[in-house]
Amino acid sequence: MKNILTTLSACLLVSLFLVSCGGNSQEGTAVDSGKTNVSLDAQQDSLCHTPEYIAQRIDTIYKHRDDARFCSAKFLMLDAQASKLGHEMGHIYRDYDHWLSAQDIAPNWSYKIKEIKDITETTATVEMAIQNFKTNRIFLDLVFERGDWYVDNFRSHHSSTEINEKDNLLSFIYDCTNEKIDKKYAQSFNINKYLDDMIASLDVGDEVLFEKYALIDVDLDGKYEVVIHSLDAFYDAVFSLADGKPVLLVCSDPFTTLDYFEHGVAAQGGCGTGCARGEFCIIKNSRPVCRTAWMDQYNMNGDRVEGEGGYSINDKECDEETYQKAMSDIGLYVSFNPIWHPIDYSNKPLSSYAE
Repeated sequence: MKNILTTLSACLLVSLFLVSCGGNSQEGTAVDSGKTNVSLDAQQDSLCHTPEYIAQRIDTIYKHRDDARFCSAKFLMLDAQASKLGHEMGHIYRDYDHWLSAQDIAPNWSYKIKEIKDITETTATVEMAIQNFKTNRIFLDLVFERGDWYVDNFRSHHSSTEINEKDNLLSFIYDCTNEKIDKKYAQSFNINKYLDDMIASLDVGDEVLFEKYALIDVDLDGKYEVVIHSLDAFYDAVFSLADGKPVLLVCSDPFTTLDYFEHGVAAQGGCGTGCARGEFCIIKNSRPVCRTAWMDQYNMNGDRVEGEGGYSINDKECDEETYQKAMSDIGLYVSFNPIWHPIDYSNKPLSSYAE
């Protein structure tokens, strides 16, 4: 009898925690952890990170499908930025229901949780099967914040193509911002005023011709940076003009590609057989605040060789932990389409750009 009562008590405790992890789960309200017992908080937090609780949380979320109540703070911030820019620039940034990954919704649509995986202290992934005219697969990336689980990203597959909602939001924000920057400044901007100094700061040889440029806003501070591009030689270089003169942020070459992030730029790629490298520049207010670099060596099997390569911050060697801490400031990867303009060399001798 005592064992039965003990078992019933344990089950009751688990049930109570399953419905109270985030306060009233139906409303997505967070608990005030400062007013609860520390050991109780630890038990509650542990139970919040079980597949059982997460499944219940998903049921609550899909009962309402309300972004404001059930999406992460980061997602809501990006969503608000995209909405504002879309209205300002006259673009539609979302024309479908991301909870169902569909434009049309069947009256009898349904969902099934297929798998809950990769549960950590702060993140988890839920695979969903959405029955809506046909079956769609949706992956919800969850974050644990404000005392409960919130949806940080929606990923779905259509015809073998992955749709990443967060990536799409970022791309939309940057495309709109760069369009806004271009409309405001491109007509009066004179690339020839800066081109000599730009090319002089690059170690690209005398024969590289940069054919086009674009005004971009990497850190969304309202100030533009300039990227120049060489189609034939596969060079791209990004410059800050925050102080009136071009300051090189990063330059890619034929062996690396130019990558953009919320708060910086990078050139990453190969450096010979079994070698990979990357150079990053973290910026704030359009100015470089930190430069980092990494290099890895790999054997013939493609395995990383321990003890080879390394990390640096502002040209000083550092360990991986220190490097990763510095890199946490660079933000999410961003993909966008620069608005290119041709560089007109007709009003200046070409030789002056190759000296």
